[in-house]
Amino acid sequence: MSAAARRPPKVLLVDDGERYVELAHALLRDYTYATRCELPGPCWTCARRPGCTLTHAHDWGETEQALARHRDIDVVLLDMHFELPEERLVRTGSDDATAAEPTLARRRALQGLAILARIRALRPALPVILMTSTEELRLRGADAAADEYVTLAGADGFDARALGLLVERVLARATVPAFGSDYEFGQSPAMARLRRDALTLARTSLPVLITGEPGTGKSALAEQVLHAVSGRSGPFVTVDVSALPEGLVGAELFGSARGAFSGAVDRAGRFEAAQGGTLLLDEVGNLSLEVQRMLLMVLQERRVTRLGEHHARPVDVKVLAATNVDLREAVRQGRFRADLYARLNPAAGLTVPPLRERREDLPALIARTVYETFAQGPDAALLTSYLRAAGLPPGLRARARLAGEKGLGAERDEPKQALDFAFSESALAALERHGFPGNVRELRLLVANACLLSLSDALTAADAGRASAGEARTVPIPERLVDELIAKSWLPPARGAVRGSGGVADASAGERDEHDGWPPVTPRDQPRDVARDLERHLYERLYAETDGDFEAMAAQLLRGDARENARRVQLRFNQLGLRVRS
Repeated sequence: MSAAARRPPKVLLVDDGERYVELAHALLRDYTYATRCELPGPCWTCARRPGCTLTHAHDWGETEQALARHRDIDVVLLDMHFELPEERLVRTGSDDATAAEPTLARRRALQGLAILARIRALRPALPVILMTSTEELRLRGADAAADEYVTLAGADGFDARALGLLVERVLARATVPAFGSDYEFGQSPAMARLRRDALTLARTSLPVLITGEPGTGKSALAEQVLHAVSGRSGPFVTVDVSALPEGLVGAELFGSARGAFSGAVDRAGRFEAAQGGTLLLDEVGNLSLEVQRMLLMVLQERRVTRLGEHHARPVDVKVLAATNVDLREAVRQGRFRADLYARLNPAAGLTVPPLRERREDLPALIARTVYETFAQGPDAALLTSYLRAAGLPPGLRARARLAGEKGLGAERDEPKQALDFAFSESALAALERHGFPGNVRELRLLVANACLLSLSDALTAADAGRASAGEARTVPIPERLVDELIAKSWLPPARGAVRGSGGVADASAGERDEHDGWPPVTPRDQPRDVARDLERHLYERLYAETDGDFEAMAAQLLRGDARENARRVQLRFNQLGLRVRS
């Protein structure tokens, strides 16, 4: 092991007072500390320690000095409230450009977030433990959940042993091995949280419950992230419970002995097949109560008994369970065992958000879909045929080019090494307006179909000699084609249905559907998040109805002069993450 690998982790403390530095120096002496002092340390053995202020950073200026001086900092412990003079405070970004200047008290209360933003500008992936709690942030109207590398200390910040364990967990998470790039997380805050939690849970032996609407990518997350990062040498095995006859589910999962039932033979089940690896139970909510009982025993005892046998076989399997139904409601209705639900560890479960809640990820998902569509198989042969017919160099990779952006995908290929599938501004706008009830699965099918049909048309033109070499390097994706595919891509919800966390409910739950102008309502942690979703939908609808006329939108939304209010409406439109189309 190298000296660098053996060195103790280095911690930077950022606090306007002495509370955390005294706690750390007294009880957390297994780490080194990033000080502003020339002496080697440690501080607790230094004769000059009493009254010394070089032990840690007290504001952003000192934090910046420490970051420049110590390039090997492993983790930052950052206080939230800084009782400093105004001239030593840095500004906190505001979600609302029209909001009044924050008071001095609020700037002090949120100074930790302002320093965090400055740290991110210099060291984007440096782990930071923010010495506050989710509840405190919510009370102050703030949120740090979008930052994948931030951990909230909560009550652990006041207990030395708990704080030490928290630091160890953060350091362990920072050394999670890289996994294959097949899973596209994108850039949205919701997916940043999912990535952070998934990488942590993957390395444990705990079962993981994965919830989310159909098509969000639960199975892909299980295989490409949770199994890939787990470090397990065994196989990844999946079983779709909903695709099996009810009477055969037990035998499929646990195995059978000859004569256990009519036609039974000696065979291992999926648990044994996944020995040393990972087993995904897809649509676990469809299990019968009897199979649920058997599954509970396996999870508790880590042993499996084949149907018709009396001796149990030990199994070492990481169990993942995926479902698109509300298991808590199923427990209340008696359709799912409460003890099995608890054993599936829902408190540490993962929820994959629907695509409509992560629209900022559309460019990355489109780019990956374009690349993967033509990477191999029969569609790769279609690409090869087109390159040959158009007189282009063989081996060009497919790449998405979105309006207003450079080419995306093709593993950062140079322009001469890629064939661009160009999505016009109007085609991209059509995709962004669509609700995607089928989520990522629907998007991938839609984008793949658009690219394949467009390439087929381009191949016909190339065979007829109607495309120059320069034109042939770009395959345009027409807005008309995108609109047609969207219209046919997914069945709308039944009239009178309303979508919630458990899918489609009865009309008795509400007499509105998408044709009434109401969006699907997804339960959120805070009422303001639900309100923001509804506000975004309202702005999207008005923007479409007025052809992007912000003055006309202002006339419907605000009292007063519509011309003067148009700028306020446009600012709010941008803050909601919506894009202006020319």
